[in-house]
Amino acid sequence: MKKSYTLGRLSFTGSTLKWIAILTMLLDHIGAFLIEPYLSTHGIVLGSAFTANGPLTTSPYSLLFQVDLILRLIGRLSFPIFAFLLVEGFLHTSNLKKYISQIGIFALISEIPFDLASAGVYLETSHQNIYFTLFIGLLCITFFDRVDKTNDSKWIILLLALFFSELLHVDYSIIGIMSIFIFYYFHDHILLRNSLNALIFLLNFTAVFSLIPIQLYNGRRGKQNKKLFYIFYPAHLIVLYFIRITFFSFF
Repeated sequence: MKKSYTLGRLSFTGSTLKWIAILTMLLDHIGAFLIEPYLSTHGIVLGSAFTANGPLTTSPYSLLFQVDLILRLIGRLSFPIFAFLLVEGFLHTSNLKKYISQIGIFALISEIPFDLASAGVYLETSHQNIYFTLFIGLLCITFFDRVDKTNDSKWIILLLALFFSELLHVDYSIIGIMSIFIFYYFHDHILLRNSLNALIFLLNFTAVFSLIPIQLYNGRRGKQNKKLFYIFYPAHLIVLYFIRITFFSFF
């Protein structure tokens, strides 16, 4: 029987967690790939809320800036949930090789949509999409899990994963890999697992709130459409890219 992490009567299935992660990610990307590029064309970028003239209270773009900030803060909830679900998938999949290959394939499929949405070009190597983070993290815990637990050299696997996450400039980089590893290594030590994840996400402080729905996971998969969840990521990036270029052509 799968272990339950419910609090009281309220609980979430894996499917519900995926929808929470997807919707918060979508909000994050609306801010990152629609609002922020528009603001940047008018000389306003995230991080410039306070200038020599004070807060942007008098700017006509002030409301958009505030909306963007709210969307990005909400969007921080998505990655820890994806990391947690990746580990749950690893622990309960009946075909690990297929699971790894699916993540790897969609990392490649999603790269052009991600580059279009984030940089407006077909191929941009300075930042890779989140599937690459999940892929490296999944390979890390797979190989780590197969090494003799008494063999201290197994920690080289984690170090290599951290190195390649930084080398390839994947989304969330070292923090992303560490989150995945923590969910895996301390899977049954809930307090420690949550505390360590809260610690590494301090700079993205709203991400800590993702631990609440994760804590309410009841161990059940729920009704899922795997193809939809996989396809949504590259598909929504393409849609956001076309919305942006269409919108910018009018304004």
